[in-house]
Amino acid sequence: MLYPADIRPLTGLRFVAAFWLLIYFFWERFDLGPRDAIGIVQAGNYGVDLFFILSGFVLAHVYGPQVEAKTFSWRSFVWARLARIYPLHLICLAAMVAIWAAGNLMGASFKASAFVVEQIPYHLALLHAWGLVASDGWNFPSWSISAEWFAYLTFPISFGIAALFAKRPLIGVVIMAGVFAAFVAWMAQYQIELMNMTWQGGIVRIVPSFAMGIALWLLGRNLTLPKGVAGLGVAISTIWIVMAAAWAWPSSWIWPGLAGLVFFLAETSKTNQTPLLASKTWVYLGEISFAAYMVHLPVDIAMYQIVERVMGEPKGTLALVIGIFGVVASIIAAAIAHALIEKPARNWLRANIPSFMAGKSKA
Repeated sequence: MLYPADIRPLTGLRFVAAFWLLIYFFWERFDLGPRDAIGIVQAGNYGVDLFFILSGFVLAHVYGPQVEAKTFSWRSFVWARLARIYPLHLICLAAMVAIWAAGNLMGASFKASAFVVEQIPYHLALLHAWGLVASDGWNFPSWSISAEWFAYLTFPISFGIAALFAKRPLIGVVIMAGVFAAFVAWMAQYQIELMNMTWQGGIVRIVPSFAMGIALWLLGRNLTLPKGVAGLGVAISTIWIVMAAAWAWPSSWIWPGLAGLVFFLAETSKTNQTPLLASKTWVYLGEISFAAYMVHLPVDIAMYQIVERVMGEPKGTLALVIGIFGVVASIIAAAIAHALIEKPARNWLRANIPSFMAGKSKA
């Protein structure tokens, strides 16, 4: 059975991934102890890998048929993806530069390696996760957007490789899992954990996850699971992720659970009348998830610069209250940024595609 045009549960899943990351980022603001004391919190960093698998799956769903029908235009695809990610990236980078400049004028202290002016051109060009800079910097969560940009540029290649197994998609999924294992082993040779890579080479981290997303779409597009199996798969994948996190298994062991969660949740959209994470609320939260991920650092830094100047470093219950407020403020700021910046800019750019980027493909 084919997937519906709009796989709504995967949109809702985007917010789950974003919220997991927000808790990871804000946890130590809560003054509830170190992140690594609670496995599922410490594993929040892997919400990025969930995004990467989701991205491969959804882009294969939207553009894969065009590639197969030979109506795909790489140029218009790239423009559509740039319109999706760049306006908010640019605004958030500008916000971080403004916060840094204003803070310096007011005598605030910043980590020097996180605000290196010479790195700004790499951020503007979305190259700051390509191993070309020496540290995380500025709006550092945007390293994953730089990695996504690499995946967008190479999408025809990754889809073409995955599509070699279109007639035997389960073999394709197994091979992509093998590619992931090979990448883990490759990075281990340099004492680097693949799923912790950011500025050092986030483009390496995204490759197997993005490719797995494509392979899972190829597997599921004509597959019909027996009733109830998809929901059971979601439950088992979730339990696997929680167990792997709680028992501090190697990060690579969490990855199969992330892939399973994407696949089985997508399967629920085929048969269930009310699939998980498909309500209007979840879908809306999923739509603002990119903004939530992008704006939380400017919100955090601006808010805590003010808080610490007024009352010093918050502790105990006060720290928890302010930390929770930071998470809520990030979501509110995301809703505003989505409505006023992300969505209008994306629509305008897609409606005004330059002639040299125009093609047959539409987003």
